[in-house]
Amino acid sequence: MAYKRHAIILAALLVSGMILAACTTGLTPDTDPAGPDEISDVVDSSPVATMPLTEAGESSEEMPTAIPLWTPTAAPAPTQANHAATTDTDTTPSVDESLDPNTVAVVNGTVITREMYERHLAPAQAHLLTQPGMDARTVEGEEALRQLHEQVLDWLIDQALIEQAATREGISISNDEIEAAIAQMRGDDDARFASWLEASGLTIDSLREQVRMDLITAAIRDRITASLSRQTEQINVRHILLSQEEVARTVLAELRQGANFIATARQYSEDELTRDSGGEMGFIPRGVMSPAFEAAAFDLQPGEISDVVYTEWGLHIIQLVEIDPARSVPDEYWPVVQQRAFEDWLAEQREAASIRRNTP
Repeated sequence: MAYKRHAIILAALLVSGMILAACTTGLTPDTDPAGPDEISDVVDSSPVATMPLTEAGESSEEMPTAIPLWTPTAAPAPTQANHAATTDTDTTPSVDESLDPNTVAVVNGTVITREMYERHLAPAQAHLLTQPGMDARTVEGEEALRQLHEQVLDWLIDQALIEQAATREGISISNDEIEAAIAQMRGDDDARFASWLEASGLTIDSLREQVRMDLITAAIRDRITASLSRQTEQINVRHILLSQEEVARTVLAELRQGANFIATARQYSEDELTRDSGGEMGFIPRGVMSPAFEAAAFDLQPGEISDVVYTEWGLHIIQLVEIDPARSVPDEYWPVVQQRAFEDWLAEQREAASIRRNTP
């Protein structure tokens, strides 16, 4: 069972996506938080770039880690021999053993205590252990739990960075705003709300804390994305999606020898959504596709065909059809562009921060 980065957090950690949805749209929670398998089904279905939501562990009401704007119905993993080429390198953070055992991290001087960490970990871990197919005694289960521990700490570090930015920007959330958001979530059914809290592993105080951070995060994200332009360079591309490198190399050779890309895509592509249209994906802006796909596509000139591109969705051969230097980003892509901008900002905060970590 594959547990990708953020997938467990989405399913288990404080269901803040559901909370944020309620805060901003008045939704009342009406489902239990989704499990890792349910979230992974969505994450694994789309090559659109992963998104951090509110940078807190999100659940099913808010959008998952990727918005399935363009979703191949057949996106097999690359061959085992080339799997390493499609995955991130090991970026396991170093541990500062000089930290007090009761401190799990220090972020620009802000201490994240072990008590705080365990308070957030407990409901996430409890929920994870109830998921179908999750067995902590197996190698996969042990790895899922290890990832969860790291992800909870990563999330708390991100929250510290966001709150520090909010302080610098003079952003604060009043108790009235928090209570108003919770009132929207509660609606007219106190019993249902209480049942949802219990199922989510939340207390009313931890819910207030989470709502406050979600509203702060939303305010920071709004400021970051306010200056983004809807008019941006976009490219019109076609692609062929394959699962086996040998087949991909054969198809690429045929294209290099002059085979028609549209006809070849119809013959070979394993992406059932775009295959019949000859691999046509339409115009896409930066920030909505997987990084490897995007880098290769935007490096092409009109008419050019890429080499085989490895992503988590399979092996792609890309043809650039047209470049539009100033095209309006469609509504369906705009949230993804905004999220990528927020993720880039958060990555910059991490890079610039002084972060000391202990063993979670």
